[in-house]
Amino acid sequence: MSSNPLPDAGKILTLADFTSEALILPTMQGCDIPGAILELSNTFQKSDVQWDAQKLNYIALDREQQMSTAMEFGAAFPHVRSNACLRLQFALGRAPVPFEWGRAGSLKVQFVFLNAVPVSDTTGYLKLLTGMARIGKDPTLLAQFRTAVTARELLELLSRIPLRK
Repeated sequence: MSSNPLPDAGKILTLADFTSEALILPTMQGCDIPGAILELSNTFQKSDVQWDAQKLNYIALDREQQMSTAMEFGAAFPHVRSNACLRLQFALGRAPVPFEWGRAGSLKVQFVFLNAVPVSDTTGYLKLLTGMARIGKDPTLLAQFRTAVTARELLELLSRIPLRK
């Protein structure tokens, strides 16, 4: 069963509609690409046993090795596009301090959004990415993401970011 609500006609979806408190780690322990992706992959399976954390982890790591998804504002967006993805959903981890996303000299990130994208999804993922990128364009919102204490507070911030139709 999907944890994503079916949108009411006319309801504007937000980033929060594609995650849950169980998928948000306000104090992520991983401080490198493998550690962060593994930790976030595991949140999927902990939130719903139908997810295969090992498969998500493997695919996301492989994809990230091909091209970094780190952005200047301190976030990375690794993703899995696969039949292993039950639905369009993401996990969010925030590191206590920014860390290099890759080898020495790489961009530093504090936020990691692990996106699970079904193969059949053609536009939803791009809408999610556009919404996520808005965090980096709004200094006030970015500061709120840095200071939120709990997963619930982060989820509430995500609920303020509408997705474009």
